[in-house]
Amino acid sequence: MSSFSKDAIERTVRTVIQAVVAAVLAVIVGSGGWDAIDWAVVWKVGAFAGVIALLTSLVAKGVASPSDASFVKTDG
Repeated sequence: MSSFSKDAIERTVRTVIQAVVAAVLAVIVGSGGWDAIDWAVVWKVGAFAGVIALLTSLVAKGVASPSDASFVKTDG
């Protein structure tokens, strides 16, 4: 697996986890309980965020370095 693939997968997984946690916390804070969470919506939010993260990584591939998914040029 290439360095770019590993980087893009890591960024996508991290984004999905962050989006799911944020959605759950937003519902808990807004409604005050776990029973108000619509898990189908939470997972859709995570999936959508993951797709956007993956697309962003693909766009970034040609910007700074073809070996990673960052817009920032590194010295490596």
